[in-house]
Amino acid sequence: MNSSGYNNNKGFTLVELMLSTLLISMLCIIVWGLLGHYAMFCKQAEDKTDLYNSLRLSLNRMSRELKCAGSISAASDLSIITFINDRGNNVSYYCLNNQLLRRENGSAAPLASYIENICFSYAFESGLYIDQTNIDTEKSSPAWVDGLSLVTVTLTAAKPGVYSEPVTMTQIINLRVLP
Repeated sequence: MNSSGYNNNKGFTLVELMLSTLLISMLCIIVWGLLGHYAMFCKQAEDKTDLYNSLRLSLNRMSRELKCAGSISAASDLSIITFINDRGNNVSYYCLNNQLLRRENGSAAPLASYIENICFSYAFESGLYIDQTNIDTEKSSPAWVDGLSLVTVTLTAAKPGVYSEPVTMTQIINLRVLP
């Protein structure tokens, strides 16, 4: 046999195969890690979007009802608002067990989940503004809701197990002239 026949073999050596396998494995590990981060990012974005939509729908419903309220109850405070709606029914909005609840004539229905906090603040025609800093002193009068013109509703929600910041939305509601 001719020695020149061995020099023309076109194949890979074992070392070349091992190096190429190592490089492909490293690329696969990197791509797998990137896909994992991308999937986590997409899940967080989806959860945040769901929370925003839930809060937006809840705030829109509250806004529509409060704009048509017949009167706001003096029992309202920073964490619950009670009023008489346009049909003459008592309606309350409040948070209980991480749910935003709407109670009408004694029966409660959930509007949104994952609610961490609800806060109401009140502005009056006279320029008075009631929030966390002064509710105890200003709410001492039984007719403290007289002259109420604006209600500010702030909702905060966060989905458990999600590594993102809580979502907070605020709505300022102009009330019609209340009796």
